[in-house]
Amino acid sequence: MEYIKSKLSDDLARKIIGNQENATAYLLRLNEIKSILSLKFKTISRGQNKGKKILALGTKEIWKTIVDNWDYEISKEIIRDIFKETDKYKSGKEANNAMDVLIKEWQSLKLGDVLWPFSQGAFDDFVQRINSEKENGFVKDEKVKVAAVKYRRIKEINTVRNDFIETLIFEKNNNILPTLNHRRGVDFFINGVSFDQKVAKSPTNKFKRHFKDEWREIAIKKPELVAEYLYKFQDEGRFGADPRLLVVYIDEDVSIDKIREIIDKTDLNNPIEINFSYKHKIQGEKNYKVPCFVILLHN
Repeated sequence: MEYIKSKLSDDLARKIIGNQENATAYLLRLNEIKSILSLKFKTISRGQNKGKKILALGTKEIWKTIVDNWDYEISKEIIRDIFKETDKYKSGKEANNAMDVLIKEWQSLKLGDVLWPFSQGAFDDFVQRINSEKENGFVKDEKVKVAAVKYRRIKEINTVRNDFIETLIFEKNNNILPTLNHRRGVDFFINGVSFDQKVAKSPTNKFKRHFKDEWREIAIKKPELVAEYLYKFQDEGRFGADPRLLVVYIDEDVSIDKIREIIDKTDLNNPIEINFSYKHKIQGEKNYKVPCFVILLHN
């Protein structure tokens, strides 16, 4: 867990702001609000940008200046304004129209329900299963073609939907400071605390098997239990006990309007506390406690 209300490290500055272009824009806006004595400027003397004033600082100086002049409240507003200029935010704002187009195209192709034809990374198994069927090669080819198109289009639909979700989360809470260039481990800072956004297709198969026919009802009633399962049964290679904002699909065909309604009702100020145990291959079983937000998407 990383906290940025009181101070900022060089590494966190890079995680949040992302690149030198964003860093320059940030410093120029900060300087308009409170004077930064260490800022140096130069004026371009030739070319199409002749007369333009730019920073005359090296890369290390730029990041050091950000760290030395960090003011959480002021910086939060500047970074939120810069985020509103990004393609990701604009994509999220256009999601309604984009989703309508994608769903109409799906229907025009007569692809049936918007469901995954095979699990991510399981294409080889899917093809082997098709090959084992007692049908001619042309029928098998057609099944693989349709599945591949469905897979690509669902990935596209999910990208638009995820941008929409991230935009809704951003707009829901003014205390959210987004990172401008996502790096693994940090997507948002909420009230100064780092959170990694994770999207899950379900509460895990183990959750479904354990609660059987009642899994859906229990998941909706007990989001903290869903979070516990997602932490407890994550892959060892990608294990993390960091604060997370979990977006979990209970139903796959959740509409844009329903997503907006669910997030509008979600408390994104007060995380729930998750306690879970994890059996590591080398370290053995360890107990963890972590703050977490859970958004369950369901009809």
